Amino acid sequence: MFITLKRYLSGADQELAESLLRMARLLLEAIRVHAVVGDQADYDKFQRDIAKLEDSLGEQLPPAEVLVVAGAAAKTLEDYNQRTTRFVRAQSAELQAMLSMLTETVASLSAGSERSVTRLQTIEKQLERASVLEDIRGLKAKLSECLQSLREEARRQREETARTITELRNEIRKAQQRQATLAPAAAKPPAEGSSMGRAEAEQALAQAVQEGAHVFAAVFVVDRVELVNARFGPNAGEQLVRYFRHHLAQGLLSSDSVYRWGVASFVVLLDRPYSLESTRSEVQRVASVRLEKTIQIGTRTVLLPVTCRWSVLPVFDAVSLQQLVDEIDKFVSKPAPAQS
Repeated sequence: MFITLKRYLSGADQELAESLLRMARLLLEAIRVHAVVGDQADYDKFQRDIAKLEDSLGEQLPPAEVLVVAGAAAKTLEDYNQRTTRFVRAQSAELQAMLSMLTETVASLSAGSERSVTRLQTIEKQLERASVLEDIRGLKAKLSECLQSLREEARRQREETARTITELRNEIRKAQQRQATLAPAAAKPPAEGSSMGRAEAEQALAQAVQEGAHVFAAVFVVDRVELVNARFGPNAGEQLVRYFRHHLAQGLLSSDSVYRWGVASFVVLLDRPYSLESTRSEVQRVASVRLEKTIQIGTRTVLLPVTCRWSVLPVFDAVSLQQLVDEIDKFVSKPAPAQS
């Protein structure tokens, strides 16, 4: 355009030259005022370059020189627009990468942040379509608002979690106080040899049957106690029975209740969530351990083996307490297999 005008302005009069000068000044002023701010340092340099071009438009500048200044202004604007476009694209890419990372982070949080995730994903899609700096600024404002909402949600969740933990601690403290009030002796482990007897066992079995708890009754009968008593006296057999009771307490869980069912038999209540086969495997590991007990008979020291017979009964399958008791008594009274 400037080349075309230059051909017609070669013989232009003074009035046309002044009009051209005013038009060039207005053009430079418009470029300076309406330039888009990208990188601040680059923007300041562009403003200085345009100001120098404005200063070069003197009062007596020939029309041809005015066109040269206008062309330089157009070139300066074009170069600045290209740099600003690259800056905007770089900022858009950086913001999009940050937004993607933030969206993935928020998505990994609890379900309570689903709304924030959706908002971030919407902003991310809008950012992909953003083409000018004003669009990015608007999206930054939306992002700031979304992050503020997310911070408020995180604070609310922290307060709710802290409140829940406090309530749980209070409930645990109250339960411990009730337990200490109702059963103060339960906190003390039973002394060696002070196994609970058959009456307590039947009471515990009755409660388990009534509640339908997933409990197993493991029955143990110490072998050859009567023969040991007959040969070495009743104290010898009792030593074997107490020694076996200690072995049960060591081999099973501390929460398992051991009851002295008869002279040489025990019933242990096993609260286990798994199957009968798994429970039998656990009991077998305890019962199959090779045990020996040294007892003092007068001036003699005798080493005796300690073995047992055992069985596991699912309490939750029992029709009644009496049926369960009869099965235990039947197993206890059954003759021991002949020794090879």
